Amino acid sequence: MVAGLVYGDPRFVGLLDVRIGPGAAQPPAAGGSQPPAEGRRQAPPPGLEDSAAPLGTAEQPPYPSNSYRFLAVNSDGTPVGYSPCRPLHYVVNNDLVPAGAQHLIPEAINTVSLATGIRFVDDGATSEQPSGQRAPYQPDTYGDRWAPLLLAWTTPEVAPQLKGKVIGTGGSTHYSYGDGPKTFVTGSLELDAPQITEELAQPDGQLYATAVILHELGHVMGLEHVDDPTQLMYPEIGTPDGLAAGDLNGLHELGKAQCRKDL
Repeated sequence: MVAGLVYGDPRFVGLLDVRIGPGAAQPPAAGGSQPPAEGRRQAPPPGLEDSAAPLGTAEQPPYPSNSYRFLAVNSDGTPVGYSPCRPLHYVVNNDLVPAGAQHLIPEAINTVSLATGIRFVDDGATSEQPSGQRAPYQPDTYGDRWAPLLLAWTTPEVAPQLKGKVIGTGGSTHYSYGDGPKTFVTGSLELDAPQITEELAQPDGQLYATAVILHELGHVMGLEHVDDPTQLMYPEIGTPDGLAAGDLNGLHELGKAQCRKDL
């Protein structure tokens, strides 16, 4: 879905968009949660890099707030998130990164890592282009593992979801066995490089660009838009003050997702 116009600054007219996609839901194996080997044709071997406990500890939000929503929840009401017990790998397509903006994605990743406890691993640059039908498992490109997150500086010509005034999109793909719990396994984030280049020419441009990246990373991690205009996950960006209390509480909850040695 496409969110509304950015408010609070008439020159900044980018939109924010969110996307979520299901993975291939495999049938459960007899007597266990994993499918037989022939049922994992669209998935890597299970449990790669998954530890027995979360790899990190999320920072405690400054104070409680329920101004957050989740993109997806399991049947027991728990939010769908990434396993905190394995590193979350990511790659960046920097072909069109605006001048002076190379640091924005790593800094935003670090902010989200602190908020969730998820440990991110930078796998470097990639030539992969955004795709609306991106496969979560690409062994020929990334080996026998879930594909890393793809973060791309791109254009509406390459990523049609950015057409019009949309300035960024982000989302993740979840995977499950039958009716079992869902877990995100990979995702992607697309940034409209021409729009952000124009924004960076403004005195507070880096603050707005950072806000856009953090907003879309919020979607990647599992946050939905909210109706509270004081939160960064509001569909319009006014004053780019970064993650607010509701955003931080939501990310903190997403960091409590279960370990998934079966995925």
